[in-house]
Amino acid sequence: MKLKALLLAAGFALLAASGLEARASGDTFSISADQWALPRSGAALLKLAPLRAAVEDWIAHPDARIVVVHAGSDVGNLWAGELADWLVALGVPSDHLEKRVSADQGEDSISLRVED
Repeated sequence: MKLKALLLAAGFALLAASGLEARASGDTFSISADQWALPRSGAALLKLAPLRAAVEDWIAHPDARIVVVHAGSDVGNLWAGELADWLVALGVPSDHLEKRVSADQGEDSISLRVED
């Protein structure tokens, strides 16, 4: 598991060093349905700016967790589950992830929050 975390950190560090800036304000990062609709792979997700920024923020705060905030619908639940599965596949430990339903979260986006 530590090797995965190291590889994840290295991948995100390389992308950050490439000059791709996409840090959202505060500790909330939003992914639109249009961004998520693109074909997904580990490499493609590493390039998804809000996801990359959230994981970089999480790496900078090792005791924090990533909260996936989603709509309470079936679509929102499926999207949150798939996103959480991808984060685990990319090396984020599942015990550092939480899914949370929010009435304020629209169907057209999902948010990632880094919380202590």
